[in-house]
Amino acid sequence: MKFLETIVARVLGIALSFNIVGNMSCNAAGHYDFFKFVQESPFAFRKYGNGNNRCNILPLPRIFTIHGLWPSNFTNRHEPCVGAQFSRVVMNEASNDDLRADLELSWRSFISGQSNMDFWEYEYNTHGKCSDHKFSQTQYFDRARSLWKQYKAHTLFSNRSLEPGKSYRLTDLEQAIRSFIGGRRPLLLCKKSEEEKKQYLLEVVICFDDRAINPVNCPRRKECDPRSPVWYML
Repeated sequence: MKFLETIVARVLGIALSFNIVGNMSCNAAGHYDFFKFVQESPFAFRKYGNGNNRCNILPLPRIFTIHGLWPSNFTNRHEPCVGAQFSRVVMNEASNDDLRADLELSWRSFISGQSNMDFWEYEYNTHGKCSDHKFSQTQYFDRARSLWKQYKAHTLFSNRSLEPGKSYRLTDLEQAIRSFIGGRRPLLLCKKSEEEKKQYLLEVVICFDDRAINPVNCPRRKECDPRSPVWYML
């Protein structure tokens, strides 16, 4: 009987240890391989994005704006992470006045009833806090701002003579981005209009290493139809 009790205790101990390790791996903050820096076309988002919640901001900014900076992994699994929640107190500190002013331009909400601050809070609590063991909240948003200034999609396209209001081959749009990120593979997302029988460029994703510094190849995904022209609108 004593022997049986010992065996049961050991089995329970092993099971408990696996449960603890499993919980630690699920809840550990910051298990990610790279960042996705996501920019969106306000025109395409307002026309086709997010159902009835699109707002009627006019005139729309004729630039790509930030959708988010997302810690990601190559398995495409979304693992829950533990991190500090977004702090409006921190964002409103006087030392962040310049940062907020830049984000009001570069990271805007186009959803009815959602302020820019609401958008930043949502993105940080959904994605940004997963990297808070490497970046503070302020550092995270500052990094996103720096990436936008360096890799504005509309500027990269313009520098390769690709102008809004026209359609292009998907490969031409991809190559325009590649030429500024060391040949690394970006990810372009399109929204198809069944009425117009067209596809519009909705988002441009550039991937970076786990410090959000050096461009890396984005995972291969087919989000645009390479057989059809892609309309680039702002």
